Amino acid sequence: MSLGHSYLSDQEVILRPVVRPRPRRGIRKETLIRVLLTGMFYLTLLRTTGMWYGYPSNFNEDASVDPFAQKLMLYSLIPLIGLYFVLEPNRFLSYFRRIPVLVFVVIILSIISLGLSISFSASVRGVAAVAVLTVAPLLYRHRYGSVETFRLLATFGMFAAFANILYTVALPRYAVMGGSYAGMVKGLFYHKNGLGQFCAVSFITMLSLGMPRGPLRYSQLLRWAALLCTLLLIVVSKSSTAVVMVAIGVATLAGSRMMQTVRNSLARSFIVFFFCIILGVAASFAYLGVAQMIADAFGKDLTFSGRTNIWDQLLPLVYDRPLFGYGFAVFRQPEIMEQYVSLTFDARSTHNTYLELALNIGVPGMIAWTAFILQRLGGRLVTIQRSTELRATHSKEVAIILLIVVGSMMEAGMMLAPVILWPYLVVSLPLSRMKSGGSSMNTHSG
Repeated sequence: MSLGHSYLSDQEVILRPVVRPRPRRGIRKETLIRVLLTGMFYLTLLRTTGMWYGYPSNFNEDASVDPFAQKLMLYSLIPLIGLYFVLEPNRFLSYFRRIPVLVFVVIILSIISLGLSISFSASVRGVAAVAVLTVAPLLYRHRYGSVETFRLLATFGMFAAFANILYTVALPRYAVMGGSYAGMVKGLFYHKNGLGQFCAVSFITMLSLGMPRGPLRYSQLLRWAALLCTLLLIVVSKSSTAVVMVAIGVATLAGSRMMQTVRNSLARSFIVFFFCIILGVAASFAYLGVAQMIADAFGKDLTFSGRTNIWDQLLPLVYDRPLFGYGFAVFRQPEIMEQYVSLTFDARSTHNTYLELALNIGVPGMIAWTAFILQRLGGRLVTIQRSTELRATHSKEVAIILLIVVGSMMEAGMMLAPVILWPYLVVSLPLSRMKSGGSSMNTHSG
């Protein structure tokens, strides 16, 4: 028996049967996966925004809202996620194999809060909804990278802007609110604050700083029209939170683009440190002046929520259960709020995401989640990106994280909730392991 190399004769090589190349079948599979993940992502965005037709103009009148469509979109994601797992089980598991320590702490505390929940069914539904609506954005972000992800978000934002404008013009009796919010536009959303929050974040995803190069294209004109429609919707919704979020987002985009010119990571770290100090000092002086003017223009106080009376009644509850809270998602239920808050109007939310998290999963859970968000924000600020497209997307990620962090002080449900801004935060948090970000083969995120 020979242990050396064996070679085939020329005749044997010629007679070898022709085998059809395998990549053709792989291309069909990749096309299927891309369609599947794109559909799941759009479905997640529709479900979290809650956009639908026929919402009552005055929700204080206890008008019935059929939840069937929203439930159908949520439940349909489960078999689609299962289908993707069947197609690529190893890749699916690899995406969720490494969970950051702080996120793991939040998961453990959330599970513990389930056992202590004052409304177990509401907490279970809340955990399930957040988990299901997290998977699709993460899968798309990890497979196709941040650049492609934000292109999809920009496309969805353009569609939503035009759809809300047309809906408001065609059906003002549903799109314009009544009662105490009379005259404020909510479009396809359930509440005008939802429209304002979405438009603020969508404006950041569609905005591109600098003048376009080369001849104008129809896609650029369409995007500019969508940006104008988004700003118009923010104005007619009369959402003070949205105005503050847009201002913070645009300023952050400009500042992040300027920082990208500094190539040294250590120098960038010092810039971030001193920027935070200067911003804190400036904010302490400007807040009482400029912020008061903005707040007065919207008839609000310095919190921009006009709901400090809600906080006064909820803060003592945090002291009663500081470790594990009252149960995941409990204080997003109107019936729970009615039990603990007594006012002349129906208080349907805490109007502060940090307070909501402390009530739901406890103070340690709120601190762990906030520390994770700030850790990812700091990592974004000191990371250097070489690609022009990645730098632009990187700046948008920084802006979205920062405006959600700030906006959470004024509105509830901005984090760890199956609502409008959750997919945007999910796709902005992963840090890229590789510097290129255009396709599924060369871009991965952690």
